[in-house]
Amino acid sequence: MRLQSSLVAAFAAAAALFNASASAAGWEDMLQKLYPAAKQEGEVVFNTEREEEVGGKEGLAQFQKRYPGIKVSFNGLAGAVLPSRVILEAKAGHVTIDAFRSDPSRAATLAEKGLLMTIGPAELTDQPLTTFFDNQFLKLSDHITNFAYNTASVTAATRPKTYEDLLDPRWQRRLILDARGGEIAHLLSDHIWDETKFWDFVSKLKAQRPIWTTRNTEAMVKLSSGEGYVGTGSYAAIEELKSKGAPVEFLFLSPSLAQVRGGAVLKMAAHPNAAKLFMGWLLSPEGLKARDRYAVSTITPGTTLYERAKAAGAEITYEKSIEEVIARDDVGTRITDTWGVLTGAKN
Repeated sequence: MRLQSSLVAAFAAAAALFNASASAAGWEDMLQKLYPAAKQEGEVVFNTEREEEVGGKEGLAQFQKRYPGIKVSFNGLAGAVLPSRVILEAKAGHVTIDAFRSDPSRAATLAEKGLLMTIGPAELTDQPLTTFFDNQFLKLSDHITNFAYNTASVTAATRPKTYEDLLDPRWQRRLILDARGGEIAHLLSDHIWDETKFWDFVSKLKAQRPIWTTRNTEAMVKLSSGEGYVGTGSYAAIEELKSKGAPVEFLFLSPSLAQVRGGAVLKMAAHPNAAKLFMGWLLSPEGLKARDRYAVSTITPGTTLYERAKAAGAEITYEKSIEEVIARDDVGTRITDTWGVLTGAKN
């Protein structure tokens, strides 16, 4: 895992590569080679919980205009049930989806069962690409989880600037926390803080008598309503709430965690070529721009997410392997046990 102190310096080389390859439009030629076989299949069934994660209606219209004759259908299985459903279908000899978007932890179960197709990055993109499980799971976006604040209750001047600021007495009983601890676990798993500092911080957060939630979605509802003033949340969801008029703003406390969200094609897919074509389009500059409208992009030059992180002066830490994801999950489990909210211990 790599901690970046300057987004500008870290992405200078990437920006040059992005501009050069975009002008050459090499991705168009690559995907055009997949199109005839994909068109013969005529459809791709993609699992995602929200079509905004793949560009929304505007993005899908762009895809279908560029590749007519291919219908994009969605199966909105929740990520938590996706692995078990696919495994059961595979045992029955027929899967109902071709490809899916998820986090690496859920894809890992399917990779272990040998259910994911290996795809060489050079088949789909001319851009640098992070992959997992020997090219069976391809990174699509950076999912930023951190903290946000209610702008009707907190001014920009008084908002928390650091993680330690969350311990200010002003946030007692006004701090909304996802009891799973995912927004702070990376501080230990990525060795940003030592054990002593980290677990002291975890204990002091509990002493703030926070408003506990079991998921970030619940936390963000409470934040939007003003029940709490500062709370956990994801960048994409906060941006969606803002677009609907909610008085919320993302914080980007540094270092912020960029979780991986990616996609994979199933070996037993009924429409494998159409699935690969759709994945390639999602990775293309066109697909990235479509997803960026909904804050579901990567922190790379040219995206709104990159500009927001840069403007906030945020350091970002990335997960580059499944081992790093597992390490963070393990810390999250220890936080959950320490807080005792979900495990039944006395709060």
